[in-house]
Amino acid sequence: MQTLSSSSTAGVLLDLCGVLMLLLAFACLASKLFNRYVAYYGTQSVVLSFAAGTAAVAFHSAELWILAALTLAIKGIAIPVAARRLLVRRLALKRDTAMSTGLSTSLIAGGALTAFAYLVTRPALLPHGTVAVAVVPLSTAVILLGALSMVVRRHTIAQLVGWLIVENGVFLGGITLVSTFPFIVEAGIFLDLVAGVLMMVVFVSGLTRQLAGASAEELKELRG
Repeated sequence: MQTLSSSSTAGVLLDLCGVLMLLLAFACLASKLFNRYVAYYGTQSVVLSFAAGTAAVAFHSAELWILAALTLAIKGIAIPVAARRLLVRRLALKRDTAMSTGLSTSLIAGGALTAFAYLVTRPALLPHGTVAVAVVPLSTAVILLGALSMVVRRHTIAQLVGWLIVENGVFLGGITLVSTFPFIVEAGIFLDLVAGVLMMVVFVSGLTRQLAGASAEELKELRG
């Protein structure tokens, strides 16, 4: 199996990308402003596209270059711009007040989940000397923080951003172990997720036109 050394330039850059993505996930968890939710997600996606480009250079993979370009164009630019214009600006969404916990509690829980991610993906379970030793725990922590955002935020748009962060964490782990996954599988998963995101954005956009301040708890009350 082709591996990537953690001491190589590409390995260091992938480690750095993982750290930046984790910090941006924490930043999103610590914010209450919808504009910042979208901005942090867009920045995280740009970092993810750089990580995919780094892996493309390391593995000499033209397919990864395509995924890096798609990630930058769709997730780094198109989705954040569309979300800002169609959801945040049109609906005049500013501050997210629909939260089940305080910011301090959310950050403490996020720190605990990050420590848990390192425990369950400890280096002994991964190939020694490969970049996956550092990036897999980081990507797992990003996934857990995105899921936590979906739990503590009750507004539908904030939960959507949390779901997108989860997907970014999954993709980061995937490109780190790219030698074990055929390109067609990764591309298929990527396009399926993008299609799902676009459908969710359209759904949320139409829903929030009628319920701009709706939260998940309020929507549950509509069930008969």
